[in-house]
Formats: sequence, structure tokens, C-alpha cells
Amino acid sequence: MDLLKNWKLKLRYGKLKTAFRHFTVIADGEIAEANPDFETTFGMAAFFTIKAWATDGDEATDMVVSIGRHVGFNATGRIYLYSTDPQQPPQDKPFAYDLDFHQYKRGDDDVEEDPPLPHSGIH
Repeated sequence: MDLLKNWKLKLRYGKLKTAFRHFTVIADGEIAEANPDFETTFGMAAFFTIKAWATDGDEATDMVVSIGRHVGFNATGRIYLYSTDPQQPPQDKPFAYDLDFHQYKRGDDDVEEDPPLPHSGIH
């Protein structure tokens, strides 16, 4: 429990070490299967967002795609990768948290909506 106390300060000043970097990843795509846990609707366009501790940006991108498939989302558009401040401490292995969907209706010209930006900590 002591490790979790003031973990952000310990991470910043090197008392808590990790091999991972923190990212927010936003993928544009479509809901392939409705998921009642996330209140998603089959066939809707959506942005799927995760926060992740990963080795690098490639691993974080792979995570949003594979986790997305697991929860009924197909990443069919752009994937946006941001280095962000963490909201949860790192663990022994890469992991994702704060999975979220932002569904939207594509216009007739199929123009993508701007993705929702991470709330804070963009570097």
C-alpha cells in the first residue's frame, strides 16, 4: 500500500521505476458487435479510447486494436497516439485501463469527426 501512496511523485523523481511509458490511444472505427457493458450500438461509427502503460507506441497501438476486437470494435480509421500523464500507477506488465467509446454518426460525405482529445497531460 505504501507503494501506491504518492506514486506520481515517486515515478517523477525516480523512486518508482518502470520499463513502460504511458499513452492515451484513440482509434477511429466501427462497432462490429453491440456491447451492453459499454452501451455500444452495432454498426455505429465510434472512437475507442484507452489509457495504457506500454513498452512503446507500437505496443500501445496494438493494444487498442486487440482490446477493441475483444469488446466488439474494429479499428478501421486513423489511430491517434498521445504520450500522457498516467492516472494509474504502472504494474509489472503492460496494461490498459479507462476503456471508453464515443459513438457518432458519419455524414453523407463520410468525413471523420475530430477525435476526443485526452483531458490532460498531452506532451
